[in-house]
Amino acid sequence: MGMWQQLALIGLAVAVVLFLGPGVKRMAEESPSGSREDWWTFVKIMAAVVGFILLMILFLRN
Repeated sequence: MGMWQQLALIGLAVAVVLFLGPGVKRMAEESPSGSREDWWTFVKIMAAVVGFILLMILFLRN
C-alpha cells in the first residue's frame, strides 16, 4: 500500500471518529444498562461464536 493510501486511510478513520463520535456517546449515555443475565447471555453468545470460528479453522487446516 502506498504512502498516500495509508494517509488517506488514516484521514478517513479520523473523519469517521469525529463524525460518528458524538452520536455514539449520546446513544451510550441514554441507553439502559444491562442486567447480570444480559451480560451472561452476551458472554455465552461470544464464546459460541469464537468456538465456532476455532472449530472451522481446525477443520480447514486438516
